[in-house]
Order: sequence, then structure tokens, then C-alpha cells
Amino acid sequence: MINSSKEVLRINNLKLFYPNSTESVLNGLNLKIKRGDRLALVGSSGCGKSTVAKAVMQLLPYGSICRGEIILNGKNVVNLDEISLQTIRGKQVGLIFQDPMSRLNPIMTIGAHLVDTFRSHYNSESTNCLTKRAKKILERVGIDSLRFNSFPHEFSGGMRQRVAIALAICLRPTLIIADEPTTSLDTIVADQIMSELSLLCDEIGTALLLISHDLSMVYKWCNKIAILDYGQI
Repeated sequence: MINSSKEVLRINNLKLFYPNSTESVLNGLNLKIKRGDRLALVGSSGCGKSTVAKAVMQLLPYGSICRGEIILNGKNVVNLDEISLQTIRGKQVGLIFQDPMSRLNPIMTIGAHLVDTFRSHYNSESTNCLTKRAKKILERVGIDSLRFNSFPHEFSGGMRQRVAIALAICLRPTLIIADEPTTSLDTIVADQIMSELSLLCDEIGTALLLISHDLSMVYKWCNKIAILDYGQI
């Protein structure tokens, strides 16, 4: 049974400025996510929803100013160096982008993406062992392991999003951030993707932060909603 009292993420008074800007994108943001939560972050376009995801992952443009605390599993990621951040990304928090092609390398096979992700954290294991892990993950997101050597352009939008989910969950992080994961998909495929993502999060005990403007989808798949406006909840 999932211990829902365990805090996965806590953001305290987060203020964020992009390079060469005197106006803050986030202005004293506070947010808390516990294990088992399905929290939706909603708000109008340009309000800073995706910036929250980038801040948690510390994938901000060079020169950005980030003040406050982002406590991920007890560690303030704002104070971590790049090497420490690399050990956290994927292992403690996984990110699913709106457009999976923005993460997928067009000249790498789907299988190579997964093996490369596993190797970054399990470099002592053989390639054969990592390949078996990768094929198992593909099957869990509804992709036949026979597609292991396929390239991203050979997949439909829905299939590429399944690959993105596989990459996000493969290291069993405590938090998944899904940034508008179904925007480019039709309604039926979007529902399938969210169903699979929700089930996988339940299975591995992962909290979900869903960034979306689709209130009907949020109502169906999340148990909490936070509205972002003027850089605050």
C-alpha cells in the first residue's frame, strides 16, 4: 500500500527570472506533492506552467535566476551542481514533454534511447541485460518489443508518446511531470495514453504532476488541482 503521507516535492517561495528580464515568471510559488498524488497544474497560456517543470528539473536557460526552495525527496535541487542533477533526473523525477520528438534523437532507435537511459544509471550491467530491461519497458507501455530497432519517425504520435512515457518511468522515479502530454493527440488516443500513464504511476507508486489546460482531462485523471496565475498558486 502506498504511503500517501510521504512528501515527494515541496516548492517554497519560488521566484524565477529568465535571462535579461526584470519581470519574474514565477513570483513566490508554493506547491506540495505527496506520494500517490495526482496533481494538475492549470492556468492560461504563458502563465508559467512549463516553467515550473523546467525549474524542478533545473533545465532552465543559461543565466536564469532561480530563488527559493525546490525540495525533491529531501534535497534542494536549486543548490545542486550539474553532476548531482544528472543523478536525479530520470531516477527521482521523470519528464514527459508535450512534443516527444523534442526529446527523441531522430538518428537513434527507440531501443537505443532506452538502453542509453538505463546505462546512465546502471553502467555496470551488460548491454544484453540493459536490452532486456528496455524491451520489457516497451511492452509495459503497449509497444511490441519487435519495434526495438525502429526509429522515431516510424511511429505515430501516440506511439511516440508511449515511448516518452517509457523513458520517463523506466528508472522508477518518485515523481512524473507530464507537460501537456496529449495536446497533439486525438481524443481517443489521448484517453488511452492517460489511462496507461495513470496505471503505470499506480503500479510503481509514483506521484504525477500533470500540466494541462484541458479541464475535462484534469477532472478525470487527477485528484487535486492547483491554478497558476500571476506566478503564484
